Amino acid sequence: MPKLVDDTPTAGHEHVMGSAPLLARIIEGIVRLVSVSAHISWIVLVVVIILNVVLRYVFTNSNVALEELQWHLYAYAFMIGVAYCLVQDQHVRVDVIAEHWPAKRRAWIDLVAMLLLVMPFAYAVGTSAIPFVEFSHKLNETSRSPGGLPYRWLIKSVIPLSMALLFLAAFARALRMVAVIRGR
Repeated sequence: MPKLVDDTPTAGHEHVMGSAPLLARIIEGIVRLVSVSAHISWIVLVVVIILNVVLRYVFTNSNVALEELQWHLYAYAFMIGVAYCLVQDQHVRVDVIAEHWPAKRRAWIDLVAMLLLVMPFAYAVGTSAIPFVEFSHKLNETSRSPGGLPYRWLIKSVIPLSMALLFLAAFARALRMVAVIRGR
């Protein structure tokens, strides 16, 4: 079970250290808690892939539902994992130049990035995905492949969920950056 409140910085990113606001720590705890299901889905994905390979090459039998389940598990884990990476400060970026900058300058850049890039992106994608999910649910959309998975709206509903988590993670990070800028 992940810790709901974690102030430990990751290596090389000490500018996020310090006493983070309580709201930021609570939000990050929620993201970590939801991310446990993404961690588990990677394990389930490996099992499903192995099962599918054994069925195909040992028993010369293919299962469309298992093949689709692979893609669904991968999509779920990846989309939920994006917010987790942001909370853990493990997202991809270039630190070659920024690693030599003072903590406040890096905090300003992170704050601007969260407010002008990440949060608007997450909001736009998340809100525009809701009608997409609703339409799929109303149709009770299923796979077009014979023997495929039912309830296609379930995997589509991960889009707004993951964007909500990403928005929250960016908000928590912005709160942390404000605290760094203020010298806390």
